[in-house]
Amino acid sequence: MIMKKNLIKVVSRGYKNKTKTEKIGKFIMLLSICLSCAIPAYASADTSAMDTLIKWLADWSMKIGLVVAFFGGIQTSLGFKNDDADGKVRGLKTLASGFMVAAISKSLDLFGL
Repeated sequence: MIMKKNLIKVVSRGYKNKTKTEKIGKFIMLLSICLSCAIPAYASADTSAMDTLIKWLADWSMKIGLVVAFFGGIQTSLGFKNDDADGKVRGLKTLASGFMVAAISKSLDLFGL
C-alpha cells in the first residue's frame, strides 16, 4: 500500500512538471511570435526590378509554351499518320497545354503586371 502511494506521488509530480514545461514552452512561442510581428517592414515603392523579372519569366514561359505546342502538333500528326487514337489525344492535349501556357504568358496586363 505504501508503495502505491509513493508511485502515485512520483507519477503526479512528473505530470505537474510536464504541464509546467508545456506552459512555459507555449509562453515562449507566443512571446517570440508577438515580438516578430512587431518589427516594421520598410519597403520601397519602386517595383521596376520585380517587373523586369516578371517580364523576363513571362517571355521565356511563352517561348517554352510555343515549343510544347509545336511538339504537340508533331505528336498529333504522327498519331494521324499511324492511325493511333491514343497518340492523337495525347498530341492534342500537349498542343492545347502549350498554347495555354503561351496565352497566360502573353496576358500579363489582365493580371495588372
